[in-house]
Amino acid sequence: MRWAYVILTLGVSVCLVGAFIMVAGESILGESHTGIATVVGIVGIGLIGTSGAIISGERARSPKPKN
Repeated sequence: MRWAYVILTLGVSVCLVGAFIMVAGESILGESHTGIATVVGIVGIGLIGTSGAIISGERARSPKPKN
């Protein structure tokens, strides 16, 4: 279950990098930086979605406590 949270953190970090590239990418990558920033953001969103699926799958598999 810990790996899902690592993937979630990585996804959020990648999204933030994509946002940074979108804002300040012209000085780093040149004039055509929006395509790269978009791809980086989409990869980050995909990682976040993957971690959400892993977390919900593990919760569904775990045995429920008896009262």
